[in-house]
Amino acid sequence: MTPPTKAFSIVDTDAEVLHVYRPADGTHLRDVKLDTPASVTARAQQLRAAQRDWERLGVRGRTHWINQFRQWILDNTDRLLQICAEEGGRPINEPMLETTLLVEVIDYYSKAAPKLLAPKRLRPHSLLVTGKKLVVHRHPHPLVGVIGAWNFPLLLTVGDAVPALFAGSAVLLKSSELTPIGVRALVEGWNEIGAPPVLDVVDGDGAIGAALIDEVDFIQFTGSVATGRRVARQAADRLIPVSLELGGKDSCVVLSGANVSRAARCAVYGGFANNGQVCMGFERVYVQDDIYEEFVSRVVDSVRRLRSGVGQHGDVGALTSPAQVDIIEFHVADAVAKGASILTGGRRLDRAGNWFEPTVLVDVDHTMTVMQEETFGPVLPIMRVADADEAVRLSNDTEFGLSASIFAATTEQAEGIAARLEVGAVNINDFLINMTCAEAPQGGWKQSGIGSRAGTYGLLKFTRTKVVSENRIGFSDNEINWFPYTAARRKIFRTAVQLVQRRGLDRIGWFLPTNKRKEH
Repeated sequence: MTPPTKAFSIVDTDAEVLHVYRPADGTHLRDVKLDTPASVTARAQQLRAAQRDWERLGVRGRTHWINQFRQWILDNTDRLLQICAEEGGRPINEPMLETTLLVEVIDYYSKAAPKLLAPKRLRPHSLLVTGKKLVVHRHPHPLVGVIGAWNFPLLLTVGDAVPALFAGSAVLLKSSELTPIGVRALVEGWNEIGAPPVLDVVDGDGAIGAALIDEVDFIQFTGSVATGRRVARQAADRLIPVSLELGGKDSCVVLSGANVSRAARCAVYGGFANNGQVCMGFERVYVQDDIYEEFVSRVVDSVRRLRSGVGQHGDVGALTSPAQVDIIEFHVADAVAKGASILTGGRRLDRAGNWFEPTVLVDVDHTMTVMQEETFGPVLPIMRVADADEAVRLSNDTEFGLSASIFAATTEQAEGIAARLEVGAVNINDFLINMTCAEAPQGGWKQSGIGSRAGTYGLLKFTRTKVVSENRIGFSDNEINWFPYTAARRKIFRTAVQLVQRRGLDRIGWFLPTNKRKEH
């Protein structure tokens, strides 16, 4: 059985235009003008020229414009939701989460940015630097590049631009060629409010992404591990910093004594939200033996009730790419060939567009591709485990480490397990709550990425530090440790150092004659 290619393509390109099609039925949606490496360079130069004045506005001046943008998003939410539902093949509730969290990100940094970006006075840790004034200043990377993802195009593209704009950077976005329309609408909204021209977008395939990396001072990327490695290598050649949010194979652990009803409903939402196209979605569920049958029964009953549809008429939408349907079909077939059982779903839907039935698998194990590689679709594999130790071992048996959820008898038990999981976030008795908290850092371990978004680091990563120091106590015109080096000056300097750095009686003993030190 040969795995399908992971190259996505629901778009056709010619010399100048990107043709975008609706994943739900394959009909033509809109054409978007393609960029070229030359146009990427031109956009980057324009943004750099505008960035200087943007930085000079100061954080409060920048906050004014970003809050105007916030209001525009609220005023145009219905239009944005319709665009995202059509171009992504999604029920309307899915992009609603994006616009909601995008506004939350703006609200958080509107309050946090002035304090985070303010100059910080450092207290000297030692008498050696007494009298020194040390102040850390934050300066933005002038031009930030953001290469976004297609599964949540607004949040994972423009949402990453927001803290960079607060920091004082100009931002050049590269939207996914699968979902370029919603991102472009937000950039048009930024221009519509009359904001300074420090936010722009380019459209195209991987070649345009590579051209963007060659122009910027910092790169934020969300996508696959394979592409993330290419981005990191290109950034390393230019010695520019990167932040990478890559794949996940997130687990849900359900143990004896947990609220089985809540755990089952949460597992269905965590496994099938956005049609399973969520980096932090549940792709593996481990359930303790004595509650396994009840849990599986509840999950299957809920999944059979899910409606496949888009807009206002569905719970689970279409897959954004036909290539993704091939991957899902392969994962399910591979699992069945190795002994897994399908309790519901398991097939493509017989309709136009990119559809696959919501699927529950049992009798799974870690020899199966569906338990090791990112499926990114409406498939929920459930595995029986003997105890918490086995659940932890299996959860950690992956190259990924994005997040996990735990349902247990007590909070104390869940917290103990959380400490043992090799992931960047753990949700207890819930799903994805960390992603809704803009103050919480969101990053993965192992192959799931480098760095994090949101929280303090989500803003400060877009800045460079500058330390300004000065003497606040008058000194002679020739410091004791400056030239010329002489025996007398060296002895004075060494005595001063010893006074500060030695401790207790040893400090006193150092001044005694050599033959008296041991007695002392």
